[in-house]
Amino acid sequence: MHVRRAGLFRCVDARARGTATLAALIACASATASQNGEWPKPAASVAQATESTPTDEDFLAARPGDWLTYNRSFSADRYSPLDEINIRNAHRLQVACVFQPGHIGSFETSPVVFGGRMYVTTAYKTFALDAATCRPLWSHTYTPSGPEHMIGNRGVALYDGKVFRGTSDAHLLALDAASGKLLWDVHVNDSSYGYLISGAPVAFDGKVFTGEAGADFGITGHVYAFDADTGRHIWTFDIVPTGDQPGAETWGGGQAQGGGSTWSSMAIDPERRLLLVPTGNPGPSFNADLRPGDNLFTNSIVALDLDTGRLDWYVQQVPHDVRDWDTAATPTLYTIDGRRRVAVASKDGYLYIYDADTRETVAKTEIMRHENHDVPLSYDRPIRVCPGALGLFNGASHSPLTRMLFVGTAERCETIQQDVPHYIKGKTYFGARVQGDPPEQQFGWLRGIDAATGEQRWVLRMDRPMLAGTTPTAGGVLFTGTLDGEFLAIEQTSGRILYRFQTGGAIAGGVSTYAVDGKQYVAVASGNSSRGWGTSGSATIVVFTLP
Repeated sequence: MHVRRAGLFRCVDARARGTATLAALIACASATASQNGEWPKPAASVAQATESTPTDEDFLAARPGDWLTYNRSFSADRYSPLDEINIRNAHRLQVACVFQPGHIGSFETSPVVFGGRMYVTTAYKTFALDAATCRPLWSHTYTPSGPEHMIGNRGVALYDGKVFRGTSDAHLLALDAASGKLLWDVHVNDSSYGYLISGAPVAFDGKVFTGEAGADFGITGHVYAFDADTGRHIWTFDIVPTGDQPGAETWGGGQAQGGGSTWSSMAIDPERRLLLVPTGNPGPSFNADLRPGDNLFTNSIVALDLDTGRLDWYVQQVPHDVRDWDTAATPTLYTIDGRRRVAVASKDGYLYIYDADTRETVAKTEIMRHENHDVPLSYDRPIRVCPGALGLFNGASHSPLTRMLFVGTAERCETIQQDVPHYIKGKTYFGARVQGDPPEQQFGWLRGIDAATGEQRWVLRMDRPMLAGTTPTAGGVLFTGTLDGEFLAIEQTSGRILYRFQTGGAIAGGVSTYAVDGKQYVAVASGNSSRGWGTSGSATIVVFTLP
């Protein structure tokens, strides 16, 4: 159902006068769900899973020893209640086992663990491993059927006996969690335009949710819900609205290659039945001549009704983005002092903390340096801009134990000179010439931040950018890793490094901790050698435990 045009005009007029409130905008809107033309295409065949766990109840009352999603829980706080490994004994960690999937390239998976079984991905392969020994249980290899413009994958969703993952040619797969057998394959969109699915899906209430990446190639992004059993398409939310959809008036007609990627995973608020989606930059990335306005719903957190895809609320971090400052990382949900909060780290160099009920900004904390960040870009001369477009990957984590947020970032500035945007199907669509800092000038930050006030409690400067996820635990330890290949265990309250181990390859994915037969383990994805970072290494899962 669409907004009546007269009502939309009232919204546009109010927005032009600067009088529109968030509540007023949403009051003007109905569902922004659409059918996205002929896409997605249904699965050619459907088979049933061998098992039926984890269930909704398993997610809502997760066992401490499981790591059920990319970010462990629906709230995406990456916090583990395990405490066998703690600040008193973390220095005694040792390698328990190692698994190499035989892959060179992007390796940004976050191991998902349930019932002692671990699931990890490379660009084309999915593996199930014994989580205590790294012994392979099964593997599945996907062969692309369409063009690939960016190759990589960040992990899986596990639900109802199935393992869900995306592909670099924009398919969504369901595999049998017990055997690895393909159950169904939905072709979500046409990868010849640059569409891909890199983020880890999430699944709940009989549905699996995902979105597309590819804004760098001039795609227009969507968020989808599919039936978890059959792959049947349930709803689509258009990140780039058109026609009478709310937000279409913020584009000035420039939606054709409007961007709006979803690069990472998503959070779920099961109580309010909302899917919280981080959305990426508009297109072209560094030139806004064709898209005057705020360009909703890019660079935002959008909250969608789980059943219908209807927009419930949104907050936009960077209106009218011209520096490729995606909101790329999953938002983190938490409660502190009785107040519900949403924290999101943005590539514009700030950590935003919002009141989850009012959407008011509680804090805006600088997490990267800023240089020429508010200077208009030019066709006539190059301008050095900090932060650059690749400053943040895995977002914030939250520890209720220490009432802190943790976030790692990359200091990688860019020199940008605009040129005339020229769209060619499947080609990079920047509208500028962009040159990033060389590797020797790049470094990273790891910060501990007060979750109530946004004030920084401590900071560590790292020799290389920090792309890995941060994982706090009830033992007072924070686990993470560096592009130099070091796995780190850190004291949450002080930032003191308790343990370090050289894994041999860059760490850019998640760090998961879990228990098997009562013993705590930590799994690290090492060996990321993706584009732009000057890193090397063979993809490796390294699992640590206490002796």
